[in-house]
Amino acid sequence: MDWIRMMMDTYPYYIILILAAFVYELGFARKLPILKKIFIYILLAVGCVPLTILKALGLPMIEAMLVAAGLLLFVRFRRPTDTRENEGMR
Repeated sequence: MDWIRMMMDTYPYYIILILAAFVYELGFARKLPILKKIFIYILLAVGCVPLTILKALGLPMIEAMLVAAGLLLFVRFRRPTDTRENEGMR
């Protein structure tokens, strides 16, 4: 457990960037051409700088992004089940 805390304190920008990309892909991504997708990820990388600054100030940014990723994973896995059950009722 200590190595997780050490990684979160040593490389917060990279962890935030990976979690932000994961949350984007789970909740907001659409089919885009490759150049637009590269542009989106560049903007995502720039947007992670303020989040890293907030992490340095003591706010739990990584933990909040883990919660967001967990909720989006739950919704992603739950949605097909709800759709199949609703189709059976029709």
